Amino acid sequence: MSTLVLTRATEVASPLLRLIAPAYAEVLAALWPAPHAAFVTAPTARRHLICLTLAGDSGGGAPVDLARLLEAPLRKAVRLVIDPAPDGLVRALERLGEIAWTPEDYRALVALLADPKPAKTLRHADRIDPAQVRTLSALPQPLREAGGAAVRVSAAQAKLLAEAHALLSRRLPADVLAQRIAAWTRAPTAKALFSLVADDFRRDLPPPPYPGTERLKPLETAAAIREAARRYRNCLASYVDAAVDRRCAIYEWLPAPGAVIELTTDPYFGWRLDQARLENNRSVDEATRAAIIAELLAMGVHVGRSAWQIRHALDRAASPNFELEPVDAAIADYFTDD
Repeated sequence: MSTLVLTRATEVASPLLRLIAPAYAEVLAALWPAPHAAFVTAPTARRHLICLTLAGDSGGGAPVDLARLLEAPLRKAVRLVIDPAPDGLVRALERLGEIAWTPEDYRALVALLADPKPAKTLRHADRIDPAQVRTLSALPQPLREAGGAAVRVSAAQAKLLAEAHALLSRRLPADVLAQRIAAWTRAPTAKALFSLVADDFRRDLPPPPYPGTERLKPLETAAAIREAARRYRNCLASYVDAAVDRRCAIYEWLPAPGAVIELTTDPYFGWRLDQARLENNRSVDEATRAAIIAELLAMGVHVGRSAWQIRHALDRAASPNFELEPVDAAIADYFTDD
């Protein structure tokens, strides 16, 4: 990019100039003193070209007189600044809106136009805005090239996708990662996209702590837990990460009316019953409750007070009004939605 020829002087930038070119107002005022007519009345493409020149000035290359950028044919003026210029830059300058961009956004735009895939996306846009450029710039190249919902997310979401992609690239073989990116591309919405990425980001669930029985089945995959959440109409899907980290294990009671059961780890008792619920988080009836407890005890699962509950009771035990809740009542709480 060429350097600029500019006589700097102390000039006051007008409110209008600060509005349409906030990052460059002082420099522009030095070149075109108030009312800055030559600049503020110029076509937007010319104004953007001048600001792009200021954004990229690094003191190297052949100097360019900024005033010439208002007079020369636009294609020639662009070549005075960037030669060779990326295809589509001239047309892009006409679709950047009325307000000058930040230097970082201009530089990102030029870099994207030099990359065939994002350049195609930008060429087909009726209007190009900084948010779109920030998104494309933040995305890793495989996602930029794949397109789909990823190129329509926010810049912050794109940065998150880039971080997830970087970590997955360390864990998955290249061909597997390419297959997953292809699947992401088919996601119809950003929500569906992030759900797919989250699934790929998660590790496989560890083996269940108990193999289960004919009546009590472990849910051994994230997909199985989410499918059960749909059937039971509850928030079970939010337990996937805890199950991956082995902080809990999810089982399903198969006999009617059916129930989902969460086991959690206890520093003293090992795996213990934490909660059980019917569809829609309804409380478990007494007959089903008794059958589940018998099955869990036979498997070796602790059903009773947790170590924390015992410690908490000990903290309160010196009180003259202390009363200890019956164990059966504590167990009943695991089955009720009160």
